[in-house]
Amino acid sequence: MSGTKRSSSWFLTLAGFIFLTFNSGMAIYRSHNDYWSVSFVAASYVDLLLLFFCLEMFEKTPRDSPNRHRLKIAVWVLSTFLTMMFSYRVAALMPLAVAVVVWAMAIGTVSAGFYLFFLYGEEEAEKVDVAACEDLKKPLKIAEGP
Repeated sequence: MSGTKRSSSWFLTLAGFIFLTFNSGMAIYRSHNDYWSVSFVAASYVDLLLLFFCLEMFEKTPRDSPNRHRLKIAVWVLSTFLTMMFSYRVAALMPLAVAVVVWAMAIGTVSAGFYLFFLYGEEEAEKVDVAACEDLKKPLKIAEGP
């Protein structure tokens, strides 16, 4: 089972990479005269590739490794950059009230990511996970009818 799961995961990763590359290439081709759009697509593509690479490395890094914290920082910076780029792009097309909402959501997302990555410790997260698993082991009580 483990080998099958690993090979299907590899296949899905490759399919996603091909899809992302094709769509990015088509977007660059369609906007070849608009240098800002080409730069946006290229920066988004590179950011996503780096983000996926850093996430993969983060998952493989042992918990006690000093590289784990550096990878956390890299993941947060890359995801923040991507969030801000897309927020800028979307907010530029919206009326002022909607643009304010878009920026507020982006700032909230980045702030929550920072809190969960750097302030909310892994020990607390493990305690929550263990507590949730313990609750799942308890039998459900079914209310009897009248």
